[in-house]
Amino acid sequence: MKELNRWLSWWYKDITDTKYSEDYWRVRLIYHSLLSSCCVFLLLMLINVFVFSEIAIALIDGAGAIVSLGVYVFFRRTESIKLTAWFLSITVTFAMLLFLFYVDGLAYSLVWATIIPPFTYFLLGRAGGTVLSVITFIACIYLVRMQYESALPLIITKGALFNVIEAAFVQVLLFRFYEGTRHKAFLQLKAEHKESKRRSETDYLTGAFNRGKFFSLVTELLAKNSANEHCLVILDIDDFKCVNDKFGHDVGDSVLKMFTQTLKTQIRDKDILARWGGEEFVLLLTNVSSYDAQRRIEAILELLTLNNGSYGPISFSAGITPCQRGVPLGHLIKYADTALYRAKNSGKGRVIIYSGDREFATQAI
Repeated sequence: MKELNRWLSWWYKDITDTKYSEDYWRVRLIYHSLLSSCCVFLLLMLINVFVFSEIAIALIDGAGAIVSLGVYVFFRRTESIKLTAWFLSITVTFAMLLFLFYVDGLAYSLVWATIIPPFTYFLLGRAGGTVLSVITFIACIYLVRMQYESALPLIITKGALFNVIEAAFVQVLLFRFYEGTRHKAFLQLKAEHKESKRRSETDYLTGAFNRGKFFSLVTELLAKNSANEHCLVILDIDDFKCVNDKFGHDVGDSVLKMFTQTLKTQIRDKDILARWGGEEFVLLLTNVSSYDAQRRIEAILELLTLNNGSYGPISFSAGITPCQRGVPLGHLIKYADTALYRAKNSGKGRVIIYSGDREFATQAI
């Protein structure tokens, strides 16, 4: 099976940078069309020789196979997508018209004209597709008018049956291909939209939410009746500038990533973490009392302090404020920031709860 796939892939030389390139599917259709044309023209030639004894039409089919093979070789060597697309479209249209005029549009041969619009529009775009489609349909109108004026009776022959079957088969292949490209393009757009949305909501370095996303999520949560059950926490890594100065910014970035990952593993899925800026992070702990929030942050602080990396143990200071329904998020941020400021001035490595005009509840590790 692998050998078969390798053999088949050899016939499709990739000349685009990526499968999501604008020309990727155009190139695939060119290859499909040229290789299929070689096979189909040869098959039609055999049918016309041995079934219908139409040597003249068989010669046209044989010429079509040779031209298709020649264009295929030209395309592989030159990699000229635009020129090959035009040459292929004109060749297919000309061969179609030559066949239609040879049989005077009889035996339902006109159904072959229906493959020209989807084929040429995909390869050439609106302008080129319109030109060749209009030329084809004008020829069809002319042939129908000739049949109308001749007043010949309609005779259903074996050739008419083959024309309908073959044209319908080509139509199915074309639209199956187009639906495949549409579906894959949709999946790509969906993936790009998802990635774009993720980037717009997260911090590029740590993967935590950014300020905008945090404000959106927390504001919605605080508008509910359960707002009083949550706590807002601001965390700031102690002496982070010393890490950058001593070990460099790459190590500093590693510390931020490690710090974020530790926080993510220690909080619950319903908690909300965001990078506030620099080495400062903001966290909403849901359904906790101030005391429980303090204990959880202390546990994280102890865990990081015991984690001795190449840059030494990491410490942080934190300020906590209980949330209240109706209190703007900006005010809660200021309260937690006030508690953080007190933690920094009290020796760092501390977790302090903001209690308004009352005393701060303090815990140092």
